[in-house]
Amino acid sequence: MTFPIDHDLHCHTYLSSCSGDPAQSVEAILAHAKKYGYTMQCVTDHLWDSAVPGASAWYAPQDVAHVSQNLPLPEDGQVRLVFGCETEFLGGAHLGLDASHYDDFDFIVIPPNHFHMKNFVRPESYDTEEKIAGLFVERLEDISKLDLPWHKVGIAHMVCGLIFKEGDPNRVYELVDEARFRAVMSRFAALGAGIEINLSSFWPDWRPNARAMLRLYRLAKEEGCKFYLASDAHHPRELDLVPGLAPVVVEALGLTADDKFILA
Repeated sequence: MTFPIDHDLHCHTYLSSCSGDPAQSVEAILAHAKKYGYTMQCVTDHLWDSAVPGASAWYAPQDVAHVSQNLPLPEDGQVRLVFGCETEFLGGAHLGLDASHYDDFDFIVIPPNHFHMKNFVRPESYDTEEKIAGLFVERLEDISKLDLPWHKVGIAHMVCGLIFKEGDPNRVYELVDEARFRAVMSRFAALGAGIEINLSSFWPDWRPNARAMLRLYRLAKEEGCKFYLASDAHHPRELDLVPGLAPVVVEALGLTADDKFILA
């Protein structure tokens, strides 16, 4: 059976500062999910918990109380709408969500590569493709050592262009050490985490870089990881990225229903 295009587990509402679009409401997101026959839709606004020190000026206003303004979520007989967040990770054990709030969320998305946030997520001294590739794997390894409710954790956008805006992201992917990457993906598989197929990373034209972009996902698949789909939408039109692009990306990866991450 083919991989089902029936969910979107990472998208933003107007509460995320990088959206701020009043049209990107929970109701509009739910309507889109119903239109395309989804069974699950998650909203994951950016979050830095006020209980955790070290927020950037951009993140500080986006705390638990802020993202919780979307609650209670509307209920629907077709689509299970769930409440999540995209928190930030700075390396080591420095996660932007405090353990006291894990139970407040149905799904927790953690990006390992928001390296456009220099001197916050990424030290400025990491300034070459080689250094960035090493830092990326190191962050994945650090995340895998956290004490998290792994059954509801997703590892966001492995091929995000934000990984190195000043250089060549595709070169970064090519330079990722295969042995270390396989080892950490094997650990995520054992922990039960989901690996995100972020369709915004494949837009608008991913085919020229398909080999570099798909390599990491194929390695993760070989190590037993499970995958989920994400639009990472910040505006209504971007919600179409899942139904529009997921079929071809899923086919290119050879994913089947057995490869789907199940959010309980």
